[in-house]
Amino acid sequence: MWLFRLRWSLRDARKRWIQIVAIGFTLAIGIGLYAGLSSVTQWRLISIDKSLEATSMYDLRATVGEGGDVPAGSLARIASEIDGIDRYNERLLFDTQVETVVDGDEVLAHGRIVGMDLSGSEPVVNDVYLIDDAARPVSNSATPQVLVNRGFATFWDLPRDGTLTVGGDIGVDYVGQAVSPEFFLIIEGNGSLGKSNLAVLFTPLAAAQDISGRPGVVNDLVLTLEPGADAAAVTGQLIEAAASQNGVLLDVLTREATPSYIGLTGSPEIDQGIYNAISLLLFAGAAFAALNFSARMVESQRREIGNSMAIGERPRSIVIRPLLIGLQIGILGMILGVAVGYAIAFQTVSVVQEVAWLPIFEQPFQAGIYAQAMALGFAVPVLAVLWPVLRAVRVRPVDAIRSSHLASRGGSLGPIISRIPLPGRSLERMPFRNLMRAPRRTFLTLLTFTMSLAIMFAMLGLGSTFTATLDDGNEELLGGEPDRFTVQLDSFYPVEGPQVQNVLNDPTVQLGEPAMVLGANVGAATSDGIDEGIDDPIRLDLAVRFVDFGSTVWTPTATEGALSRGSPGIVLADKAARDFGVGVGDDVIVTHPALVDGAFTYSTRSLPVAAIHPHPLRLNAYMDLSQASTWGFGDLANIVTGVPADGSSLNDVKRALFGSGTGVALVQGLNETFQSLEDSLEQSSGVFVITRIFVIFLVMLIAFNTANINVDERSRDHATMFAYGIPVRRVIANLSVEGLLLGVVAVVLGGLFGYALLLWMALFQMPTAVPDVGMIVSVRWWEMAASFVVALAAIALAPLFPGRKLKKMFIPGQLRVME
Repeated sequence: MWLFRLRWSLRDARKRWIQIVAIGFTLAIGIGLYAGLSSVTQWRLISIDKSLEATSMYDLRATVGEGGDVPAGSLARIASEIDGIDRYNERLLFDTQVETVVDGDEVLAHGRIVGMDLSGSEPVVNDVYLIDDAARPVSNSATPQVLVNRGFATFWDLPRDGTLTVGGDIGVDYVGQAVSPEFFLIIEGNGSLGKSNLAVLFTPLAAAQDISGRPGVVNDLVLTLEPGADAAAVTGQLIEAAASQNGVLLDVLTREATPSYIGLTGSPEIDQGIYNAISLLLFAGAAFAALNFSARMVESQRREIGNSMAIGERPRSIVIRPLLIGLQIGILGMILGVAVGYAIAFQTVSVVQEVAWLPIFEQPFQAGIYAQAMALGFAVPVLAVLWPVLRAVRVRPVDAIRSSHLASRGGSLGPIISRIPLPGRSLERMPFRNLMRAPRRTFLTLLTFTMSLAIMFAMLGLGSTFTATLDDGNEELLGGEPDRFTVQLDSFYPVEGPQVQNVLNDPTVQLGEPAMVLGANVGAATSDGIDEGIDDPIRLDLAVRFVDFGSTVWTPTATEGALSRGSPGIVLADKAARDFGVGVGDDVIVTHPALVDGAFTYSTRSLPVAAIHPHPLRLNAYMDLSQASTWGFGDLANIVTGVPADGSSLNDVKRALFGSGTGVALVQGLNETFQSLEDSLEQSSGVFVITRIFVIFLVMLIAFNTANINVDERSRDHATMFAYGIPVRRVIANLSVEGLLLGVVAVVLGGLFGYALLLWMALFQMPTAVPDVGMIVSVRWWEMAASFVVALAAIALAPLFPGRKLKKMFIPGQLRVME
């Protein structure tokens, strides 16, 4: 008996194989997206842990404050005397300019020299991982040798080895590529540097000292802690010992507070939340499609079900045959889902590795994830078939057998719509009546389209949101000057001193203005003190830029409050103000570096919020230049802003200033300020593009499946129309109008649900992945309209595919059906 039923179900499957395959593919896309994207998340988490372990990323990093340095060995001596420290290494880090030529094009980029132990003779904290068995640089080479960070080398397609120019006119040989844990993902604290414009060069410590012209000094210490050691206690001892022995301030950073580590380890789980939402909607769409198909299939077999009940067959036996169809759909969906999942996973991995290159990337088969997805994909069609079958076997056999049962029972809107006057003749009104006479089928099809279009809307909206956020940020900083730049000096210099004046008077510079940038820790203030009484106090490290609020060249835009020359207040980004919960006139507590009697120290004060600016990066804060004196930095500058003079390019400015010997540490275009953000969002954008492709394919698949089911289900109606001389093209046109009406409603609902999904992802999910950026939700309506037109065209044109079946219909055979 079981074999007979299986053969019977296979016969049913052959009769409806197109619909079964289409539903199977629909399920496969849901299974594949969930399993594939979730597998990538697990691969990333596994590979991140192993890559960090292989390169021994630091637990603490201590840097000499304000660009200072100390004699080599002094930081190591301090570390050796503190309990709880396992291993440590001294380094010398400094910024420079890197120049090279790639395919005849000149590349001038921000460079960072990392002088460290590269001998390979003993374990090193924050070690490098050599790419393709690159050679290790030799310390005593006549020409300094370096390793180039893999991200920069890959972006610019640098050869395996070659030469670079650093510091204006110092030639170095790079002998290969490498990565180091703090540069697996390039994210700077101010968001200004990324893989395309930050060239990290690893070189032996002695070579770095020679290149910088600072022999015998270091400015950085990286260390790992013993198990159970108190990081806060070790941090305090480091700072205290450095201040007492060397008279310097140490800035100590934990691994967990490192921007690149936060982005590297936090983004996979945040991405997974978005993946789950997308997969859930796709599964819902697949479930509605399967339910719609199975309901129609069962209703087409209602006479056979009625006959089975009339001869005394038990309901549980009758259920088996259609249930086997659901099993076949589920099995097909699982098989195709594994293939789709792996295709999505490996395509997504290539996108992920372009942004964050991990030296160890393992891709084990995620059996648990695929089992979950396949179990859900298998259950969806089985449950979808079970529900209409159980409804069918509750009908009395006499009702199931008689032909009047063909009409929809209960809930039909046909009688209601028949009373509504519609324009046109009977054929022109037919698409409306077809939709209304079976509201349940129409509703299920509508939900299927709505879920798919909602995902497409949200994916397109995220892309335009990223673009709007970057464009608005650049527009705010550039002030209408696309080549505006910042010259970062290597120390604090008097505004009237030669270092600043040489920059201002350089022939390649115009509209130059001296300014000051200082790091500060800022938090909301209360009547009881700093953050007291607040359940979850927020304190942020901000870059406070002192600029002339009366300048006619550039000042920040005040969306709230006002900029007043001489005002003691601070201007916060809208994102920072919202995070602090403050507005104009409220106070914040600022802990900042201060210069007292020529020595650096830290000071804490309360400042009013003078205004709010619209730049999306919350790290940017501003104060009037006159207030620098209250911090001890009056008449000093450590940056100069300007634009290139007529006839000069930004590269001309970089070359002229960097080789001038005026204390210039960096020349950077302000349009590069979002480079690391662009790099980090590139990964999400790539995944969203992949998702959009599959969603568009899903919409086409559902439209094709719906058209096929309509043609099969209404074969007798169509045969009657043909018998009365109505041409095939008119029948296809009616089917297209019916699909188009459904598509228009789905576009409206999909747009609403998609916008809600976009808001959830942009305002709740993305801020967790990139907390320093206030997303500006934006929708490019022309892009949305074009996408929806394509979706509507696919829905409307879908009836053309089963048109061949209509043309070859044997009309007498369809009309000779005995009911």
